[in-house]
Amino acid sequence: MADVLSCPFCDFTSSDSYFLILHVEELHTDDSPFKVTEPSEPPTSALSQTKKEQPRNRDDSPFGTDEWVLCPEKDCDEQVYLSELNEHLDLHLAAGLTEPEHSSSTKRDKMFTPIASEHSFHSGLSDRHRHGKMRPRADSQKSTLARSILDIFCPVSRQKGGPKRSKEHSDDYGARLGKAELGPYAYEDQMPNWLYEQLKAGGKKTTLNRIGRDGRLIKHEIIENETPGVLPMLAQLCALEKSVKHAYLCHPATLQIGKTRREGSFCGYRNLQMLVSYIQGAKAQGHDRFTAGTPNILKLQDMVEDAWDKGISEIAREQTGGIRGTRKYIGTPEVEAVLRSLEIDHGIQMFTDRDDSQAHEQLLADIEGYFRSGVSDDTPETKIYKTCLPPIYLQQPGHSLTIVGFEKHHDGSRNLLVFDPQFNPTPGMMMILGRRGLRTPRPELLHVYRRGHRHLSKRRDFEMIKLTAHPPLFPVWDV
Repeated sequence: MADVLSCPFCDFTSSDSYFLILHVEELHTDDSPFKVTEPSEPPTSALSQTKKEQPRNRDDSPFGTDEWVLCPEKDCDEQVYLSELNEHLDLHLAAGLTEPEHSSSTKRDKMFTPIASEHSFHSGLSDRHRHGKMRPRADSQKSTLARSILDIFCPVSRQKGGPKRSKEHSDDYGARLGKAELGPYAYEDQMPNWLYEQLKAGGKKTTLNRIGRDGRLIKHEIIENETPGVLPMLAQLCALEKSVKHAYLCHPATLQIGKTRREGSFCGYRNLQMLVSYIQGAKAQGHDRFTAGTPNILKLQDMVEDAWDKGISEIAREQTGGIRGTRKYIGTPEVEAVLRSLEIDHGIQMFTDRDDSQAHEQLLADIEGYFRSGVSDDTPETKIYKTCLPPIYLQQPGHSLTIVGFEKHHDGSRNLLVFDPQFNPTPGMMMILGRRGLRTPRPELLHVYRRGHRHLSKRRDFEMIKLTAHPPLFPVWDV
C-alpha cells in the first residue's frame, strides 16, 4: 500500500507525489505556472457595464480537496480539476495522434489498447506530466455536479449529497454562485479584449475549391474548429471493430465543434453550438430561428441573457452575476433557457447514484434505449445503426459533452460516443475524412470519442438535455 504524503503547509494529503507537488504549486507557490490568476490589467472594452468588484474567494470544489490547475499542454489554456488532469492529458495525447497511411496493424496493436477493454490507454507522457494510474474512487470521492438545473427550479433545496457552499460565501452574496459552480473566472467582469475579439471573429475560415460530379466548380468554406462528416467516419470505424456488437449514431449533420487557440473553457457554449448544428443541418424544429452559420459564443451569451430578460430562468442572472462578455461557465440551466426562449421542444433528465444503481449505469441504459427507439430494423444481425436522432447535451461534473452515439460490445461493456469540445478531430481522423470503404481497423482514432465505465463511474451525477421534436426522416446517410 502506498504511503500517504502530507502537505507541509496545510492538511492536504495524497498517496501520489505528483498530486502533492501540484497542490503545493497551485496553492502555496506565488509564481506557479499552474496557479489561476486574474489579468494584471482590466481590458479596455465596452462589453458590459462596470459591476462592483467581488472578492476573489476560493470556493469549495465539488471534488472536496480538489483544486483547479492549468493544463500544461501548449495553447490549451483549460482549467481542469487536479483529479481529472491525468485523463485530460491522456486525451491530449490521443487527440494529437497521426497515423501513417501504410502503418501495420501489428504496430498499432502494440501501441494502443481499445478503451472498450477498460485497460489504461498507453500515454507517452513525459515524467513531468505522468502521475501514475488512477485508482478507483470510493463512492465518497465521486465528483458531483457543482451546479444543477435544480438551482433554477428549487434554489433553496438542493439534491441530497450536493456540494455545500461556504458560510462566508452564502452570507455575503445569497444566491450568488462562485468558482465551484462558475469556474476560475466566476467573478470576472469582462474577459481579456484579445479573447473577446477572437471569439467575435470565430474560427479561421478558408475556402476549398473542388470539381463536382457534373464538372462544375464547387466552393466550400472551411472553419478551423467546425468539422462536418465525422459521424459517417465513426460509423465505418465502429463497423471495423471486432469487439463492437452494435453501434448507434445520431444524425450525420451534427458538426464536431472544438475550441480555438488559447480560448480556455467554453464547453457549455460549444456543446450548444453542436445542438444548433444539428438543428440547422437537419432543418429540424427551430432551424428558422438561426441565420446561416453557427452562432458564435458571444451571440449565444446574448441569447442566454435575452432568455433571462423574458423571465425564463431569470434567477440564473442573480446566481451568475450575468455572463455577457465573461468566461464564467454555463451549464444545463443556460442551455435549457435558450431552448425554451426559442420554443424548441426538449426534455431534461437527471441521474444520480442510488442504493440500487449508480448514475452512470442509469445513463448508459437510458442512452441505449434512446438510440434503439430511433431504428426501425432492430435485428441482431445489424451491427451499425445510422439514425436521424438529434445529439444529446450531457452535463457531467466539471465538464459537458455532446453524445453522438452508443456502442455495445460482445463482452457486455457499453460506452458513449461523444464530441468533446476540448478537442478537435485528430490528425489521423482528418487524414481519412470523407473516405468510403475503409478496410483497416483504427481503434486509436476511436479512443478520443469513447466514454465508458472507467470515465463515467467516477461521477455521481449527470444531467441531460434531449431535443424531443420528431426528427426529419429523409435519407441523410445516403447523401
